[in-house]
Amino acid sequence: MPISTSVPLRHYCQEEFGAVAYEVVHHAFRIHDELGRMFHESIYRSTLRQILDSRAIQEFEICLTHQGFRKDLYIDLVVDLGCPFELKAATSLTDAHQSQLIQYLILTGLSHGKLINFGSERVEHRFINCHQAPEQRRQFQVVRIDWHGSGPTDDLEQIVVSLVNDWGTGLSRSLYKEAIASLAGRDEQCEQFTETQWGGQRTGRQPVTLIESAVALEITCKKNDLNDYESHLRRFLSNTILQSILWVNITSGCVRLQRISGS
Repeated sequence: MPISTSVPLRHYCQEEFGAVAYEVVHHAFRIHDELGRMFHESIYRSTLRQILDSRAIQEFEICLTHQGFRKDLYIDLVVDLGCPFELKAATSLTDAHQSQLIQYLILTGLSHGKLINFGSERVEHRFINCHQAPEQRRQFQVVRIDWHGSGPTDDLEQIVVSLVNDWGTGLSRSLYKEAIASLAGRDEQCEQFTETQWGGQRTGRQPVTLIESAVALEITCKKNDLNDYESHLRRFLSNTILQSILWVNITSGCVRLQRISGS
């Protein structure tokens, strides 16, 4: 299975999830009142786990595989085998926190989750709902713009389309980028660079993901402002020694493949 969990999960309707969430948030307020807001999130997690006892699983594992690539993700707390909670100890909840939990819901096929933040003056909590069916996320069209030509485009396209067929759309840019770079034989942990220039003079070295010596890979999940982003990629390209950028944009219903080439 390309996406699996450490134990099977059951699906809760919104009312059932709401009842569990109400109880968990009640415990969260109690913990916050006694511990304050200065601890690491792992302390809040383990304390909440202790209160809930065997009903809760800490760091619930989601395993993603594709060909030779594997990535393990962890939900902070899953209660009653179907109620996920992502815990934070931040100044405030952000869109990034929300996106993280939505990704977990997408991967597990669950519809409801909750964010709880212990790092603010008072406990913050936010319901997160997701109703993207796995079969819908695997339906997409491939759009090619100046894509084919010399270079590794055919191999890269095969990697991208195969991966999205397996995992679906809607996941994070960082997850797609790590998987695609690995499957293309590029280790994201090993830094690569291109030389930068201004007026024909060398100005430094810029980190990039290289598919070939002068061909960079760019992965995005942008829904809007693609023309503006393309403009910035072209300016980036013109001020490096790169010959081209292979740009892959993955959004719901569409995988866009574009080669940005120098003049």
